Amino acid sequence: MIIVGGGAAGLGTAYYLRDSGLDVLVLESGHEVGGRSHTVPLAGTSANSGAMFVYKGTKSEELVHELGIETVPFLPSTYGIHINGKTVVAESNEDVVAGLNLGESEKAELIKFIDASLAEYQDYVNGQTSVDALGKLSDETVAERIRDLQPAVRDVISTAIRGGAVGDPANLSAKYALRYFASYLAREKDNRLFALDGMQAIPRTILKHLPEDAVRYNTRVTDVALREADGVYEVSVKAGPGEEKLLARHVVLAVPGPVVPEIVKDLPGWKTSALQRVASPGSTTLNIVADVEGLPEVKDWAIIVTVGMPFDAIINPVPGGTEQTSRENIVQLTCYGNSSGYLPGFADDEERVAEWMEDFYTVAPQLRGRVLAVHAQTWQHCFALLSPERATALPELQRSIGSLHFAGDYTSETAGTHGAYTEGERVASLIRASAAVAG
Repeated sequence: MIIVGGGAAGLGTAYYLRDSGLDVLVLESGHEVGGRSHTVPLAGTSANSGAMFVYKGTKSEELVHELGIETVPFLPSTYGIHINGKTVVAESNEDVVAGLNLGESEKAELIKFIDASLAEYQDYVNGQTSVDALGKLSDETVAERIRDLQPAVRDVISTAIRGGAVGDPANLSAKYALRYFASYLAREKDNRLFALDGMQAIPRTILKHLPEDAVRYNTRVTDVALREADGVYEVSVKAGPGEEKLLARHVVLAVPGPVVPEIVKDLPGWKTSALQRVASPGSTTLNIVADVEGLPEVKDWAIIVTVGMPFDAIINPVPGGTEQTSRENIVQLTCYGNSSGYLPGFADDEERVAEWMEDFYTVAPQLRGRVLAVHAQTWQHCFALLSPERATALPELQRSIGSLHFAGDYTSETAGTHGAYTEGERVASLIRASAAVAG
């Protein structure tokens, strides 16, 4: 069998089939595994340029424990907002809002929305949300919730949600946004872990459990077509200047949803329709490592929402510091440019990166002259938004077409790498069951 894509879903599928007796080959267009769970060494730290956290209670957490990957908890004590030229970071939401460059009515409206979101979040995580309320959370977009707020308040909330959940509030369900918006406001200390060697440690460790030749790199799949005569799939690949056709009884498409129609040209209408309901926007990140000696308050930063900047938030994955680096006064920060989306050529555009750095210094002027290293990255497809439309289409997104299977965060009930690993396990179970019947 062939798995197209060596990201979380593809490697996850291969891992959950590792002892099945099946001959599994993963075709990866790049030169390494991991996809958006990409980690780079940066000034003595492991910096995540895509996916940031391992979420508790998910398949990702199960894997890090199973694979022996060392993690530390994300323990935020602060929240910050930058708007109208001023950055305020504090340990209480009341202090944050009180210090902002906003009018009194705007501050009152913002703190009222924050308090309501936190109350709803606590009910949700404690399992006290009624069935009717849960259904409303799933069906209602964030944009519907904030449309009647004052413009400056809408800007703060929209930016906060884009910073944590990538997408525009118009495309995000309120249920999904709770996890990424209110959890930061709540200084939630029991739902995120940071892998000390980075998110890419998971696929890299999975690779060690697979046969040596299980992955072919720099191999781009251009077409997948069923041979009606024998029920075998013909997979056309391009590696360098050459082209090749491979045959497989089972094929797993572990690629972003928008890429699927580019590979399979004759999808049935129901699958095409479902894929059209998937939003997988792009994103751009800027990893920054700085020396904060004499600035102990900066080490305690967790998230700063940055209104009006090309990036929507700055996140410190290890507030308070950790033993991940031998230098005590090092802090790692990631600027998430989710509203900027995919910026082709950004990583190599020194002028553009310099502009982002100037915006970063506008938010954090005390770090000018203290930055040790920077890494820029842009992603065409960040992760699939959990919108009401995608939730409705989920059965069709997950549904196989014969022995052609679909696995990714876009086929998951959640999103991100944790959703992708869950889907890898689901599809592996389908293939195991099919092989058992055939045997």
